Amino acid sequence: MQDFVAQPNMVVDPVTPQNSYVDEYQPPSSMPMPAATLDTPDNTKEALEDQNIFELLGVSDGTDEEKEAFLLELQRVLWDDFLQYDVQLLITKEEYAELQTQRDSKTSAEEKEEAVVAYLEKLIPDLEEIMLEKALELKGDMVRERITGLRELYASDPDKIAELDKAATYVQAGSWRSAATTLNALPTS
Repeated sequence: MQDFVAQPNMVVDPVTPQNSYVDEYQPPSSMPMPAATLDTPDNTKEALEDQNIFELLGVSDGTDEEKEAFLLELQRVLWDDFLQYDVQLLITKEEYAELQTQRDSKTSAEEKEEAVVAYLEKLIPDLEEIMLEKALELKGDMVRERITGLRELYASDPDKIAELDKAATYVQAGSWRSAATTLNALPTS
């Protein structure tokens, strides 16, 4: 039997490995400066879902009829995209076949849509949340596309590009109202 008291043994702490990256870590010589924060009024709501899409896109001067037509078209695009790409990921093949059967059994487009919605609401309890999320995603994409289009338009004007950079920074920070205000302040001519 070995006498552990008589023989000195090197004590190794199993929790702290030798030569770990922690031993070699050297903190930076100076603390990095925080990224510049953009001034936004505290009392305004900046979240994307709180923003008017027409204000975000800089087209708030349209008529009510034009706005209504635009919203209906957006709703149609979202719904068609959902039916084409997302539904098959959320339901089984058998359920999808039944969906097609119910859809084909109706004559008018309105009846078909009502049947599809009623059927999908039974299968997908959070259908409304999914559609709202898709709408928010599209809303954000449209603002980013607006910035991209304005970059092309103002490519030779560094002052306007600086404003677009500012708006893009607001978007990245989730300050959608500030982004819209910055974009809408750009001259339209």
